[in-house]
Amino acid sequence: MREYPPADRHLPLQECFPDVWVARSANAMSIPLGLTITFSRNMIAVCTPDGWVLLNPVRLSEEAEAKLLAKAPIKHAVRLGTYHSRDDRYYIDKFGVEFWGVRGEQTYPEPPFTHEIAEDGPFPIPGARVVIFTSATRAECAVHLPQHRLLVTCDSVQHYDSDPLVSLLGKVVMYPMGFFTPCVIGPIWLKEVTPPGGSVRTDFERMLALDFDNLISAHGTPKLGGAKEALAKNVARLPR
Repeated sequence: MREYPPADRHLPLQECFPDVWVARSANAMSIPLGLTITFSRNMIAVCTPDGWVLLNPVRLSEEAEAKLLAKAPIKHAVRLGTYHSRDDRYYIDKFGVEFWGVRGEQTYPEPPFTHEIAEDGPFPIPGARVVIFTSATRAECAVHLPQHRLLVTCDSVQHYDSDPLVSLLGKVVMYPMGFFTPCVIGPIWLKEVTPPGGSVRTDFERMLALDFDNLISAHGTPKLGGAKEALAKNVARLPR
C-alpha cells in the first residue's frame, strides 16, 4: 500500500472570493547548521460546474477535506510550478483527478500529467487565462481569473503580510533576502530559473498586461487590492 505524506498543520479554509477558497498550511524546511524554518504553503481551490479544481495541491486535514467534498467533488489538480509536488499523488490516487501541468524541466517528473497546459489550450476553470514562463529554465505558470481580477501564482510571485505560519527564524532568514517586499518576485525561484545571461522580464510583462488587482500565491498571504501596482515595481527592477 502506498504511503502519502501526512497533512501539514493548516489554518481554517478561507473563502477569499465566491467559490475561491484558500488553504494555508505550515511548511518546514531544513537550512544549514541543522536548523529548520517554517513558512506557508498554500492551495487555491476553485469550485467550477465540474467540481473542485485544486491549484498548487496541498493535502488537507480530514475535516477540511470533508468540507470541500460537502460542496462538490474534487475533479482536477493543477501543478503551477515545478517545485511543488508533494501531494499530487495523493489526489490522483484517492480521487482520480485529472492532473495538469506545464511542459518543461520538472524537479519531480512523477506523477505524469494527464494534460499539458498551453496558453491557447483547454484549462479546467472556465474563463481562466494562463501565462507560461517561456523564458524560465524550469516549468512555471500563473492563472488569471478575470471575474475576480485575481492572479494565482506558484513561486514566481509571493506576498507575505503578517503571516502567522512563518517562524521567527524564518523571518530572520527570509527578510534580508527580500521576501517581505509586497508581491515580491520569488528571490530563490528567480535565481534558479533565470537562464545564464538572460531574463524572465518579458514573461512578467505579459502577466502585467492582464487586468488584475488581487494575488494569491503558493506562499504567503493573499494580497487583496494593489497587487498589480506592487508587482509592476518589482518587474521594473529586472534586467531586460
